[in-house]
Amino acid sequence: MSITEQQPGPLDLHIFDCLPGNFLLLSPTLQILGMSEAYLQVTGKTREALTGHYLFEVFPESVQWSPDQDGGVARSLTKVLETGQIDEMAVVRFDTPTKDGGLQERYWKTIHQPVKNGDQLQYIIHHTTEVTAEVLEKKQMRSMVAAEQKAAESIRLQAEQLEKLFHDIPAQIAIARGPDLVYDYINPQYQRELFPNREVLGLPVLVALPEVKGQPIWDILQAVYNSGKPYIQNEMHIPLAPQLGAELVDHYFNLVYQPLRDETGGVYAILSFKYEVTAHVAARKAVEDTLIELQAVHEELISSNEQLMQAQDELNSLNKELEVRIADRTRELKESFNEQQALNEEISAANEEMAAANEELTVTNEELNETQRLLQQTLSGLSESEQRFRNLVRDATVGIILLTGPDLQVSIVNDSYGKLIGRTAAELDGHRLFEAIPEAEAVFRPVIERVHDSGEPQYLYDQPYLVYKDGVSIEGFLNLIYQPYREADGSVSGVMVLCQDVSVQGQARRELEKSEGRFKFLLNAIPQQVWTASLDGALDYVNQVVGLDFGHTTKSVVGHGWQEFVHPDDLPVALEKWVRALQSGQEYLTEFRLKFANGNYYWHLARAVPLVEDGKVTLWLGTNTNIDAQKTIEYKKDEFLSIASHELKTPLTTIRAFFQLAKKDAGEHKVLNRFVGKAERQLERLGRLIEDLLDVSKINAGKMVYNMEDFDFSQMLAETVDSIQQTSAKHRIEINANCSTIYHGDRHRIEQVLVNLLNNAIKYSPDSNRVIVNCEVEQQNFIVSIQDFGIGIAEEHLKGLFDRFYRIDNTSARFQGLGLGLFISAEIVKRHGGSFWIESQPSEGSTFYFLLPLGGKQEFSDVAGNGQNFYEGSFITILYQPEGNYLDVNWKGYQNYESVVKGCGIILDLMQKNKCSRVLNDNTEVKGNWSEASDWGAEVWFPAMTKAGLQKFAWVYSPSTFSRIAANVSLPSTYDPVAFFHDKDTARHWLISM
Repeated sequence: MSITEQQPGPLDLHIFDCLPGNFLLLSPTLQILGMSEAYLQVTGKTREALTGHYLFEVFPESVQWSPDQDGGVARSLTKVLETGQIDEMAVVRFDTPTKDGGLQERYWKTIHQPVKNGDQLQYIIHHTTEVTAEVLEKKQMRSMVAAEQKAAESIRLQAEQLEKLFHDIPAQIAIARGPDLVYDYINPQYQRELFPNREVLGLPVLVALPEVKGQPIWDILQAVYNSGKPYIQNEMHIPLAPQLGAELVDHYFNLVYQPLRDETGGVYAILSFKYEVTAHVAARKAVEDTLIELQAVHEELISSNEQLMQAQDELNSLNKELEVRIADRTRELKESFNEQQALNEEISAANEEMAAANEELTVTNEELNETQRLLQQTLSGLSESEQRFRNLVRDATVGIILLTGPDLQVSIVNDSYGKLIGRTAAELDGHRLFEAIPEAEAVFRPVIERVHDSGEPQYLYDQPYLVYKDGVSIEGFLNLIYQPYREADGSVSGVMVLCQDVSVQGQARRELEKSEGRFKFLLNAIPQQVWTASLDGALDYVNQVVGLDFGHTTKSVVGHGWQEFVHPDDLPVALEKWVRALQSGQEYLTEFRLKFANGNYYWHLARAVPLVEDGKVTLWLGTNTNIDAQKTIEYKKDEFLSIASHELKTPLTTIRAFFQLAKKDAGEHKVLNRFVGKAERQLERLGRLIEDLLDVSKINAGKMVYNMEDFDFSQMLAETVDSIQQTSAKHRIEINANCSTIYHGDRHRIEQVLVNLLNNAIKYSPDSNRVIVNCEVEQQNFIVSIQDFGIGIAEEHLKGLFDRFYRIDNTSARFQGLGLGLFISAEIVKRHGGSFWIESQPSEGSTFYFLLPLGGKQEFSDVAGNGQNFYEGSFITILYQPEGNYLDVNWKGYQNYESVVKGCGIILDLMQKNKCSRVLNDNTEVKGNWSEASDWGAEVWFPAMTKAGLQKFAWVYSPSTFSRIAANVSLPSTYDPVAFFHDKDTARHWLISM
């Protein structure tokens, strides 16, 4: 290519100077010949400073312009000079001067356009466009995304730390969520100490702990959730069973039930914080029992002493009487020796009675000594219990301190509390708290005194604190619980304070709030409806576009949900798909009409995807895109087809009549007869096309009429085949029918299906001369097939053949048609309770099948089973194999949506009952198509199986191509447990191997 230098004329330069953009006109030697006013304003140059100078003299090469940079100016200009072709540079940075003498960051997109006269290059137009705003916006977006990711990671780490805190704390902690109080979290201490032999996580309280129903604790939990007021109780009595069905065992707890609130202030869960004090209560009760027993012994001792005193009085009286008697006896001694002897015996008896009384007093003293020993032992046990309590406080990861007396002296404190204020537990124990941290007295002393005086607990959240240690400030935020400490008589003797450092969480929450603000700003900037929903599917955010469209505030829309705005006819399907998406964790996609502020409904495409973090769905992000214009176009297209096909029928009937007259007038004129015959065949083809268009419009409008009647199916089949045979001289249609049964259906529509399939078989087998029609009765169904030996169909096209207007690209040019016949045929068969499927190989031919139930609906019956490890039905057999710990499943016959759902439900039930996690899913005896259940399998059944513990699923393919296609779409998009096989032995080996 040659290069010539030519100076542009004044008029040319004047026009160039006025161009509305940044332009330079360069010579082939890169001399500046002209420039636009906009270029001068951007660069801050004058026309005199540029005109006649070389480009790189005026603009020395910079880092952005250097040739080794991709898209450098010099490289681009050289390329234009060498090739004579236009060159577009990548975006580069080139800063321009500002009014204050500085530089402004700017980005440019540059095009070099050659101007040629024939093959000669005369000029180069240098055109640059500023893209600074787009570049800076992308940089800002990347920065914002990075910040969002960093904040999310920080929050995740804080959540892990909080979970570890709950995991390690030596107290029983649980979180119960929702009105049914479903266990959402329990720490190991809770599981280990209370329920080592039963599962409670994920279950409602009354399901996990049925024994609490009717107990006061259940009413307390409900009151906390409904009122939002915390509940605190010492030595709460809760009888619990170590496992379901076992006898109740008494438990006693010091507990706090704290309501948890969401961002709106509503209660969504309860935090349970408990220490078990059963041993302490038992020891205290033992002391109380011992004291009662001691009191009884003391009273018995007093009674014995009273008896002893009474005996002593009686003895004194007896001695006096004895003295009298001795005197009398002495006087009478002389009178009778026998009387003297009797008196001695009486004295001896009195002495024995006194000795017995002394022995009884000795036994009483021994019992008193034993009682004192038991009391000492009980007091020793109480000291050990108090020591265990002190050890528990010492090892707790939350700060704990017990303050007693008017001077708030530290009676108990742990190291966790000391770390919060920069002291050791030894520095605080036994001292007055506010002597150590006087700067905190003004804030915290009034709270402590209020709790001590009222006996009511106090709670502070995100409470800032500031203390000093060696001249250095320690500050942060705390969650605090102030609990009155009571003596045995119920009097308040101190205040126990529990402190948790939430400085990091508070900062993270504030960062999260900022992040959420930016996120909502971005969503509000999107010019379509955007919304989010929580894990359970509840709508929790809509952008401003939604509010403007509906004429409501965004808060009002969130409160009402979608149901108020979705058209009533569209709502059931939308809700069903939403529930399935929530269960499966898969994408939500549906169409519905939404009511706008003007009262009109507009079609929208709703799409929502789950945000998955750590393997769990945490959020749903959705959009509603207005597709009303597309829907209107589709409706008008269908309406046009309906009107056009109706309008074409009348002239078509007239044309047919004229052709009948023409045939009569042609007489023996062979050439004319041949032309009339060809035209008549084309006319018949046009008639079929018009009928197809009419049927499609009826199907779309739901107005397809079916005239059900009884007829001989075999006779109808033979007559239809015979009528088609008359129109095809080349192909021989062979019929093998064993279906001489009366069938109740629309004869004309069934004939229409057969005509469609037979015409297709003839059309798409131009190099063959055979078509085979089979019909037989199997499992109370007509099974009809039409086989050709033509061009065949690749597997990737099979599933779309029944879609409206579907044509295979490589056949549409060779074979005429609208692609409506199979769509209409499939709809007719479905309305008769049947199904359609295809087997085909390219270059070998195709076989089209359809199934018609004799009773209008396929029947699937139970045959045998024990409800535990075996089931047999007319469509499936399931057997538990204990040797390999797996379910052996054998599907058989013709399946549909109903049979698949029923069989899969039984598989899930037996898998759970036998506690196995592996399934051998054999489909080698499956015939036909069950693709109608594919979406259900992916969205509902496999997620349920996974939740039940499925680990391995060996799927043995059916010989049916359609069944294999259905199998491949029956799985979630990413699903590891399933593997596909072509034979059962290989599948079993994979299944039972480790």
